[in-house]
Amino acid sequence: MRALLVNPWIYDFACYDLFSKPIGFLKIAHLLKRLGFVIDYIDCLDRLHQAMKKFKVKTTPYGCGNYYSEVVEKPAIFKDIPRYYKRYGMPPDIFKTLLKKIKKPDIILVSSGMTYWYKGVFEVINILKNKFKDTPLILGGIYATLCFEHAQRFSGADFIFKENIIDEFLKLVSKILNKELYFYKDFKKLFPLYELYPELNYVSLRTSGGCPFRCSYCGWYRIEKDLYQLPYEEVFRQIVYFYKKLNIRNFAFYDDCLLYNSDNHIKPLLKLILKNKIKANFHTPNGLNASFIDREIAYLLKRTNFVQVRLGLETSNSKLQEITGGKIDNFTIRKSISYLKEAGYSSEELGVYLLMGLPQQSFEDVKESIYFAHNLKVKVYLEEYSPVPGTVDYQKIGLPKDIDPLWHNNSIFPLYKGLENYLKFQRLKDLNHKLNWKLN
Repeated sequence: MRALLVNPWIYDFACYDLFSKPIGFLKIAHLLKRLGFVIDYIDCLDRLHQAMKKFKVKTTPYGCGNYYSEVVEKPAIFKDIPRYYKRYGMPPDIFKTLLKKIKKPDIILVSSGMTYWYKGVFEVINILKNKFKDTPLILGGIYATLCFEHAQRFSGADFIFKENIIDEFLKLVSKILNKELYFYKDFKKLFPLYELYPELNYVSLRTSGGCPFRCSYCGWYRIEKDLYQLPYEEVFRQIVYFYKKLNIRNFAFYDDCLLYNSDNHIKPLLKLILKNKIKANFHTPNGLNASFIDREIAYLLKRTNFVQVRLGLETSNSKLQEITGGKIDNFTIRKSISYLKEAGYSSEELGVYLLMGLPQQSFEDVKESIYFAHNLKVKVYLEEYSPVPGTVDYQKIGLPKDIDPLWHNNSIFPLYKGLENYLKFQRLKDLNHKLNWKLN
């Protein structure tokens, strides 16, 4: 049996490879391989793919960088946005050429990311269905789960998988192929199948699933409902494997609760890394919950070489902190940063994420949060709010359930209240950029 797995390209106003790899999709690939499938894999966002070498995109010392992109026509609803709309990743012609080299699969799996990236997903599905007309195709991932009905109506996929339950996935594949596939009980412990990439300069991992918090703006609990953490010994085994077998020296943790239950998870993991003298760089692009940082964690993060540590603050407005979930407060963020600096981190090595555009958040709130965060002497990263279907904040906004997911794009959310509103957000970005520059 052959399975073709495809991670589509992206359409957006901005996109950057910040240790971005489809971790769950690669674990599915590993599972199918264990079950005897021959795997063909195309990641249309693989910047190091041999077919993309001619574009010569820049890469940072840690392995991140810009995707190759091409300006395309904007969808009508984006006409008022004074920015270029681009396709990021592999051009369709190169994708079609790669497909010519692939034997006809018995099943095709297509992943999906942000809900408003569905345009690239649809294009990839259309190309695949034209190439392999009789091959069943399953669409899964974030868009497929959060916008299930939209995907059913418009994607062109034969099947939409919206659950994050592996035995349900195997039941679906078994039914499609009329072949009994046994349930793999240790799926959570499976390594992402990074061997599918001929060239790698980093590996992204998730050591846990779910989240103990229910922030009003976040929908991750709809993707992974159950909170779990892999045994730290298993996480260490993965790190050592990629460190030795694939010669990886940059590891990014994409957990929502990496520091949760720290005495039984992150602390013993970091101590193992120290004890075994693993010389690598570790990254936290998703942001760490500062409420779990104590002196020992700060010390261990520094000793094991966690670089550019990023913390989630979202807002310094105490009322908004409480309304959105209460995961952090101003006293705690100050204390956590003091622990990190005490451990040896400089201001340039620390960053704080702020959200702008939250429901009930004024421009003055955002401005005050920017100044508050900069007074902590750290870099500040502004993130535009993106409405996530099914969340509390999505309901507050009052968006129709069947609205085009393009309206979820964080770049256009400020336009909900007009172009003047949008321009105010741009001025806040300019302010933050100047303050970050002064920190350097």
